[in-house]
Amino acid sequence: MRISYEWLGEYLDTGGMTPQEAAHLLTMTGTKIESVQVIDLSAIVVGRILEQKDHPRSNKPLWIHQVDIGGGKVIQIIAGAPNAVKGTIVPVALPGTRVPSGTLVRDGKIVGEAAQGMLCSADELLLGEEREPRIMLLDRGEPGESLAKYIPIEAIFEAEITPNRPDCLGHLGVARELAAASGRDFKADFMPAYIEGLPPPSAELIAVAIDDPDLCSRFVAVPVTGVKVGPSPDWVQRRLRAAGVRPISNVVDATAYVMLEHGKPTHVFDLAKVAGAQLTVRQARDGESLLCLDGQTRKVRPGMLVVADAKGPVAIGGIIGGEESGVSDATTAVGIESAGWDGVNIRATSRALGLRTEASLRHEKGLAPEMAMAGARRAAALIREWAGGEMHSDWVDVYPRPQQPVRVQLEPRKVDDLLGVHVPLEESESILRRLGFQVRSEPGGQWDVLPPVFRLDVELPEDIVEEVGRIYGIARIPATLPGRRHMKWEPARADDADWEIREVLAGAGFEEAVTPALVSGKLLGKLGLDQGARSLINPMSDELDTMRTSLLPSLLAAARLNQNRTSERVDLFELARVYRGAAEDGLADEPVRLTVIAQAGDAAGREGFLRLKSVMDRLAADRAAGEVGYEPASSSHLFHPGRTARLTLRGKELGVLGELHPSALIPFDLEGRIVALDIDLATLLSASGERKAIELPRYPAVQRDLAVVVEEVVPARELQATLKQAAGAVLESVRAFDEYRGGQVQDGHKSIAFTLTFRSPERTLTDAEVEGVMSEIRKSLEKRHRAGFRS
Repeated sequence: MRISYEWLGEYLDTGGMTPQEAAHLLTMTGTKIESVQVIDLSAIVVGRILEQKDHPRSNKPLWIHQVDIGGGKVIQIIAGAPNAVKGTIVPVALPGTRVPSGTLVRDGKIVGEAAQGMLCSADELLLGEEREPRIMLLDRGEPGESLAKYIPIEAIFEAEITPNRPDCLGHLGVARELAAASGRDFKADFMPAYIEGLPPPSAELIAVAIDDPDLCSRFVAVPVTGVKVGPSPDWVQRRLRAAGVRPISNVVDATAYVMLEHGKPTHVFDLAKVAGAQLTVRQARDGESLLCLDGQTRKVRPGMLVVADAKGPVAIGGIIGGEESGVSDATTAVGIESAGWDGVNIRATSRALGLRTEASLRHEKGLAPEMAMAGARRAAALIREWAGGEMHSDWVDVYPRPQQPVRVQLEPRKVDDLLGVHVPLEESESILRRLGFQVRSEPGGQWDVLPPVFRLDVELPEDIVEEVGRIYGIARIPATLPGRRHMKWEPARADDADWEIREVLAGAGFEEAVTPALVSGKLLGKLGLDQGARSLINPMSDELDTMRTSLLPSLLAAARLNQNRTSERVDLFELARVYRGAAEDGLADEPVRLTVIAQAGDAAGREGFLRLKSVMDRLAADRAAGEVGYEPASSSHLFHPGRTARLTLRGKELGVLGELHPSALIPFDLEGRIVALDIDLATLLSASGERKAIELPRYPAVQRDLAVVVEEVVPARELQATLKQAAGAVLESVRAFDEYRGGQVQDGHKSIAFTLTFRSPERTLTDAEVEGVMSEIRKSLEKRHRAGFRS
């Protein structure tokens, strides 16, 4: 958002405060100023065009101007703007002058004619943007005078306004913030209440109806008759351009001015073009469309709010008006609209239409409906001032559900408690009052705080404290180290263990699934998981008629859904209860199981097994539960024979790890091979030991990889046991990371690759020492397992 520093000066005294100082204060209190652009026009002079004629040799529209620049001096300037005509007062940049946009003006010739300066547009002076070549015209000034005499040094702030502060999308809100931060008086009484004291509305000139108060909470319509449409005053056009808005006419500019001042968009209709003198706020109907003010016809549909007269839509509510009901030079009576729109609906409509206007930008952030009347009053006052006209009692305020004030109870000491610094009571109260809050002390010392109607983001005591803190100054809060606290340590709970397990699995690349506790009894039967199953007497459907006895069916179904939507690997886990048999009380036994599945096409069997084994070992190590035992499992039609291990921990049955049998995957129509890990959580937790912190190693580790070739029947765990025994105390860890069968090993054999980590607690191991240990390891493997080695 562009903010004019000169404009801010209307609402507070900025004397003695530079734009840079003001920008710093605003940024430090939450209104981030991203850039400050100072516009110094002291080098630009005032000129008057004495003569104008067509350029004789130009193929493009160019005119030769004789311009009086004071002191009896007349210069020749070539320009292509059609509005620079004889008698107009214009800004002139003489040779050697660098205009604010950066252009350096030089003497020269344009298509053979002398050019001794440049007529300046608003673009070149950084006072606004023009869609077509136009010279900035002045309404006063003597030739030769500095333009800075009539247009003071200006600074334009580029501000980033956070979504919770739509009140700062206008100069008034920013000025209020700056006044509070600087301690200067805010001129809150600058606007006369033009409508106060008028007779009750009669709605003869215009009537209003709201069909859906949830989407439009308030609609104010104010008629003004006898207006004369024309250009706005020069200072108004200058302010609008500085804020990035193109001036149109005095009536339309009044609504733009109110939007940039209050942050509250308003709209103006030509009353003579409103059919039936009736405006209705309703949802659009099928087949309706509107020719908008930007010249484009847009189709509207149900769900979008429109303002309609007796013939159809005349505006898209809160976004843009219609061309056919717009103000023209012939307009003599206008109706000012100021409404409270639902921000969510405005955002949805704006996105659907691909149209984001300055009005929708503000409305979608949720403006308080109480701002509607203030916006209408101010627009009416400015139209009367700039375009004449007369106001009547025929103004309308439809407000079916008035905004209820939010009162916040606050213990004043809470300000110090939350900020961590003492803020004097009087200063806290002064800050709140400068921001527009009403503060009332109640018996017992508690404060009753009433936020201003435009601050819908303030609802809690903590919000009040934040307001005090940001204006008091975050930089004034000293940086101190936290005080010493006596920490009371408590034993880890089961819930803590659950989250630790989830973190390990998420870190290993698995996604957590949360599946229903009900499954198909028929499916459990097909998978051989129906033993002890508990069926519902009155199920919702045949697909959800039995309590699950295992997490596998639900995870496999989830894998199928994911596989249908992505070509990537689907790795899932679930930590939840299953329901089997009956406990002593007759209810189902409800053990908690951890089930993990890994899927990766044809390679998933071998790689997936090692991956899930690594996860299982990590879970046991994190719980200090000892080493997990892996033994060949008995046959099961659910798991693949010869590719499944029975897991034990401290002598107890823990679960199973293996590749699922292809027949078990048929009901799920899954591709590739899937490996599953299924363990009992209670067994894992009961085996947990005491985890102790140890000193970080002082000496570096040395790693070696070893690929061992053995017969198929030799288990990897036996190889690991031999490795550890042969290596002795210097072997810190051993990890199997690959298993290979193929052309590089003979039939009936396999190659298992291990990573060995060596470290001594007393010294740095030399290569010779490590090689000596590796030699002993190879000898032991050859002797015990008739092993060979791959390089």
